[in-house]
Amino acid sequence: MKAGLLSIDIVPMEGVVLKAIDDEFDLHSKGYSTMSVISFDYHHEDDFNSKISKSRLSEEAIFTKA
Repeated sequence: MKAGLLSIDIVPMEGVVLKAIDDEFDLHSKGYSTMSVISFDYHHEDDFNSKISKSRLSEEAIFTKA
């Protein structure tokens, strides 16, 4: 079932040092490793931020050729 059907918002988090999480919780010794980190919360109709347009950098500003 999709989280959106349950009114749950999910967003992947960027800039997380996955190795730091593995080290903090000693995940490798338990046979695990962190692959991603997500933030989730229940959607609220009064969330003004959900109704405004988002700004993103252009692809030219993000990607370069080697």
